[in-house]
Parts: sequence; C-alpha cells; structure tokens
Amino acid sequence: MVRELFDSIAKRYDLTNRLISLGLDRLWRRKACEEVLKSLEVRERPLKILDVACGTGDMMLCMRKRLEKRNLSGEFYGLDCSEEMLRIARRKVPFARLSVGTAEEMPYPDGSFDIVSVAFGLRNFSDREKAIEELHRVLKPGGRLVILEFSKNPSLLGKMAWLYTRTVVPIIGKLTTGNGKAYEHLVNSIDAFPSPEELRGEFEERGFRAKGLRWLFPRIAFILVLERH
Repeated sequence: MVRELFDSIAKRYDLTNRLISLGLDRLWRRKACEEVLKSLEVRERPLKILDVACGTGDMMLCMRKRLEKRNLSGEFYGLDCSEEMLRIARRKVPFARLSVGTAEEMPYPDGSFDIVSVAFGLRNFSDREKAIEELHRVLKPGGRLVILEFSKNPSLLGKMAWLYTRTVVPIIGKLTTGNGKAYEHLVNSIDAFPSPEELRGEFEERGFRAKGLRWLFPRIAFILVLERH
C-alpha cells in the first residue's frame, strides 16, 4: 500500500512538500544533518552514509552540502520501496547508489555505515521493531542514526501546527497530486505515531544510545539522534 501510495504522488512530491510545510521541510532537513554531523568526530576518510526511505533524494542532497561545509566527503546510498520516487532521485542525486527495498530487509552487510538517516519515513514502516533491528545491524559500532519525523506536541504552538496539518494539508495534497488519500494517510500516521520520548525508548531497548532530541518549529517535527552501541 505504501509503495503504491508514493508511486502515485512521486511527480509532484517535492512541490507538495514545499507547499504543505511552507518551505520549512528544507530547514528541518538541514537541522537534522547538522545535528548528526556535530555529534561525530572529524574524519579524513569518506563517510559511508545511507538514507532509508530516501524518496526523491532531498536528504542526501542536504547531507552532501553539510559535509562540504565541513570539508568532508561521503559515499551515499539510498533505499526506498517506491521505484517512481527513485526514478526522480536518480536525476537529482546521480552521486548516490540507489536501491529498491524496505527498512525491514536491507540489502547491506553488517556494520556498513557511519551515518544512517530516516527522514519522514519511520511512520510508514510496516514492522518498526524489525526495522530498528536492521538499522542497528547496518550501522558501524559508534555510528549515528538520525531520525527526522512528525509527531503531535502538547504545546499551544504544537496544537496549532497539528490543526493545520489535520485540516489544510490533505486539501493541498489533493490539489497538487490528485491523491487526497495519500495525505489523509499522512495525517492518520502522525496521529498514531508515538511521542519522541516513547520512540527514543524503543531504540534504546534495541541497542541504541540517545545523543540528542529536539523539537523543530512549529513543533510538528522533531530530530532524534542515536548512537549504535
């Protein structure tokens, strides 16, 4: 279902992201990249970086720019279940090695990556427990995992952001992509998603150590940085 959903909206996905987030999605990705990189020691060798549920490649583009600002380089890998998303990503991130696949069964050897990122994809994993185990498996010991995701926040600003997400986002999504159900799924998946603190606990129970957790304006998205034991 998730694969078909994203295949159907791939062509207008980037435009719709800009519109429904009022352009904030780019800032959120940049903050996530900065958070995970500042927790790593500076290394001379290229970092091996995997973006899971990579979509059209925006997170990899952002990470590459952040690395260049630190005079670092990276070898990039992207994984997504949607071939249509990857078709666009191949044009946007020709420097990355892209594969069709799921987080629950990743086609990479144990301990392959220095950094793994998941931006707005964790909600869509069919088996989150198995996906977390796979994320742990493909990271090197001491490697970093950065999660960028949506969740509801109980603050006044968070409640206002959730009201906007629940009422306005499906309308914009339907107008731009023609698939209102895809953006109803977005709302429903946020509504059912655990809090960042609960999510942190799920990762800590499976071999991760939390390195940082922060909400992003306007408190509808958060960043969670974790280290593999």
